[in-house]
Formats: sequence, structure tokens, C-alpha cells
Amino acid sequence: MNPALEGFLRTHHFGITTAEAARIGINREVLRLLVQRKILTRVARGVYVQTSALEQAAHAADRHVLRARPLLRSRPADWAASHLTATLLWDLPVPEVDLARLHVCHAQPVGTSRRRAAYTVHLCPGSERIVVHEGLRVVAPATALVGTAMKVATGPAVAAIDAGLQRRQVTRAELEAELDRAARVPQVVAARLAMGRADGRSESPGESLLRLILVDLGLTVIPQYPVRDGDVVIARVDFYLPELGVVLEFDGRLKYDGHEGRDALVAEKIREDRIRSLGYGVGRLTWGSLRQPVAVSRVVADAARAARPHVIVARAS
Repeated sequence: MNPALEGFLRTHHFGITTAEAARIGINREVLRLLVQRKILTRVARGVYVQTSALEQAAHAADRHVLRARPLLRSRPADWAASHLTATLLWDLPVPEVDLARLHVCHAQPVGTSRRRAAYTVHLCPGSERIVVHEGLRVVAPATALVGTAMKVATGPAVAAIDAGLQRRQVTRAELEAELDRAARVPQVVAARLAMGRADGRSESPGESLLRLILVDLGLTVIPQYPVRDGDVVIARVDFYLPELGVVLEFDGRLKYDGHEGRDALVAEKIREDRIRSLGYGVGRLTWGSLRQPVAVSRVVADAARAARPHVIVARAS
């Protein structure tokens, strides 16, 4: 690879535009050749990403962001990231969603909405709601989250809003104000539903999705519950179901490979045994469980049978 191109890609998130390439002496013919050789991947007209970077990206969200950055740089004065793309650029999760399409909006109240092969250009939401984030124009977090909630299913939308609230990147007041601005948009109904089901105590997308399943099963759910032995907090668990005396943990964070992983597994087992010794029923759920609400119900029922009655009475009262 051309050393100038290699250096540019390394310092610009592995993406390049036709204009940027011209500034380092690379013309359109060379770019086409690099695409043919699969060194670059064409994102849109005049927008490219290093193919190896896309292939090595661990998650679809990472690949989405890699493609979004040079697209935005191709029209830096005209476009801002919006909807799903803005949410991901704010590093907020949108799980279980097709992330193939990029979303931008006009940075000024001009132009019309249009759909291209790889991206959609939306109307400007208001120039006052566009900020510069990591060198790119991006709609503010509240605008991004409400826009996302209008485009995706409730579960992913709630997971994104939960993360924004939990990380204090956005407040409920900001989200409510954004919903009010979009009052005449038909899809705002979906966004209001997601907002109503959001809870900033959930600490991961999996926890958000699991909480929704539990609530839909008719259960009372307390996220991030402190389990006490007398006056001492011995654990903070992902969920407590007070009417059943059940503690639930979502096992989407720990890895048990290698020596450190084994130590973590042993520590988790000791912690769980201590919770059980206080009379709680304990259940553990994984990402696979989120696609099977029946399996979630079964785990809850098994844990409830193991709970001692005095815990249920004491905690539910």
C-alpha cells in the first residue's frame, strides 16, 4: 500500500474520501484499483474504508461507525450524523438491529429527505441540535435517541435510552423535550413507548432487554438491588423480584477463560452461595435466554421454588 495512504488511514479511522485522497496524491483511478484489489471497500460515491479494518471489526456497530466517519467527512459542512448512526457515534448500544444503513441529516434547514443505496439523508432537526463530536457533526444525544426510537423496535430503543441515562449522556428532561418537538411525527408514538419503558439503572443492553421480558411476564422488577446480610451489603445484583424472593443475574459480562477467568468464576460462585444462604432463590440468564421468553420464565420459576418463604414475605412487604 502507498505509504501516504497507509499513514492517512491509520490516523483517520481507516477511512478516506476522494477529496482527501487527492490531497495526498492519489487519484480516482488508483482508488478504483485499490477497490478491485480489495484493499479498500467503497461505502458510497467518493467514500472508502480499509477492507481489513472492516473485516477485523468485532461488532456490526464498529463496522457501522467505520463507514460513517468518511461519509460524514465527504460533506463536512452539509451533513451531520443522525438516528442510529448518531447513537452509535455517541457510543450508545442498539442491540439486535440491522446496522447496514447509515443515517445522516442536513446540517442546515435546506434540502429534502432522500434515500441512497447505503445511506439515508434526513431533514435537518434544527441546527441548534447539531454539535461537533470527535471532529464530526452529530445530532445531540437526545435527538439521536428519539430518532433511533422512531426507527427500531422497542427493545433496542430502550437499551439505547437506558445506556444514555445510565451514563448521564442525556437526561429525561432532554428526552421529553425532544419528544415534544416531534409531537406531529407519526413515529413519535413508538419513541414515547420506549421512553416510558426506559430505566437508567440497567448497566448493559442485555439487562435492558431482560428487564423488558420480565415486566412483560407480569413480574415486579427492581434493577441493581443491594442484597444485605444485616446492615452489610454483600452484593449488588442485576435484578430482584420481590414478590418471589428471587435474585437474577445476567451473565453477559464475565469471561471465565484462563487463570483470571477461573478466579472470577470461583468468586462469583462464593458470592452466589452467600446470597442463597440468606434465603433468596437465584437464577442466571444469558444472551441466548433473551430470544426465548419461555426459558426466562422457567429460570424464574426454578429460582422461586428455591426461595425460602421468610425472604419473600420480608422483602415483598
